[in-house]
Amino acid sequence: MTGAAPEKVAKDLALARQAFARGTRARAEGRITPARRAFLEAAEALLRAAAASPPALQEHRRRVARRLYDEAARLAEAGGAEAYPAQRPSQPLTVAADRGEDEGWLVTERPDVRFDDVAGLEEVKEQIRARLVYPFQRRDLAAMYRQPIGGGLLLYGPPGTGKTLLARAVAGEIQAAFFAIKPSQIMSQWVGKAEQNLARLFARARQHPVSVIFIDEFEALAPRRRTSHSTVMQRVVPQLLAEMDGFRQRENALLFIGATNEPWAIDEAVLRPGRLDRLVYVPPPDFLARRRILEIHLRDVPLAPDVDLDAIARRTQGFSGADMAALATRARERVFLEAVLTDRERPIAQADLEAVLAEMGPSVLPSDLKRYEAFAAQRR
Repeated sequence: MTGAAPEKVAKDLALARQAFARGTRARAEGRITPARRAFLEAAEALLRAAAASPPALQEHRRRVARRLYDEAARLAEAGGAEAYPAQRPSQPLTVAADRGEDEGWLVTERPDVRFDDVAGLEEVKEQIRARLVYPFQRRDLAAMYRQPIGGGLLLYGPPGTGKTLLARAVAGEIQAAFFAIKPSQIMSQWVGKAEQNLARLFARARQHPVSVIFIDEFEALAPRRRTSHSTVMQRVVPQLLAEMDGFRQRENALLFIGATNEPWAIDEAVLRPGRLDRLVYVPPPDFLARRRILEIHLRDVPLAPDVDLDAIARRTQGFSGADMAALATRARERVFLEAVLTDRERPIAQADLEAVLAEMGPSVLPSDLKRYEAFAAQRR
């Protein structure tokens, strides 16, 4: 190596550490694109450092760079999706974006995820299967017992419990076109534009033999009209109701799934039978689901013999799926950063998980959980 090589290596390692720190912060804040770019920048800096490093360190730094590239690729696939993505990271989505007058917001996906990929929530999954999936899979029995094919369903519960993942799993189970929409994509300052966007969304969904429309933060699209002073909402809610009223009359099957963290804020007219006529509470994961989420997010990484996932799962009562995923992610990052700084690899130990857990708490307050449970009891 030349005399300038050690200085160049040190500079690239410093750039890698800085970029990694930026990426970690951005990912924790939900800023997926900046996080992905930062991890790519860190990987490239490590590869430059590896090229000018002694042979003993070259492979280590290249291996770390490959992990950073893998994480950037995972973020690109996830696209900021909610909660704890239990689907295999290697499974891509086939995406076809509609352009032109829709300005790219109408995007059709074909999610490659099934209910078996969702950790826990067995009772919730069975409710969804009975209402939305089984009628598609056994149309003969559905006709015999006059069970509707298609319809509406509202998933509600604390943030980070997997509502978006469940909606994707529905589409994956029945091989449906999947439209994931946020209210901000529908709403507009221009008079009549929001209603046109809604009509366009439902019209586009009807072009497919089977479609799933999923709208997150549904309370923002259909708030209680008697408490909303927005003239836009006074027009949008009736338009939404008109589109939803024809579920059973449509030739092409259509499933409409809303998700909300505030079910009590939704207009009652939307929740009546024939519209979103099934409300499903998605609670935080139980012990077995919490353990399974840890397994998923610690898969294919080195674990020390003393790692006891049962012990961690028992101590995380009340944690959401997203909380459990974050716990595993932070433990991986803790050991990864140590490896980058010391050029020494080691497996994740129980002490690493314990240290991260000591800095965390459930993101959902017990008082909030009681409110969700009280709402669910009223709707039974």
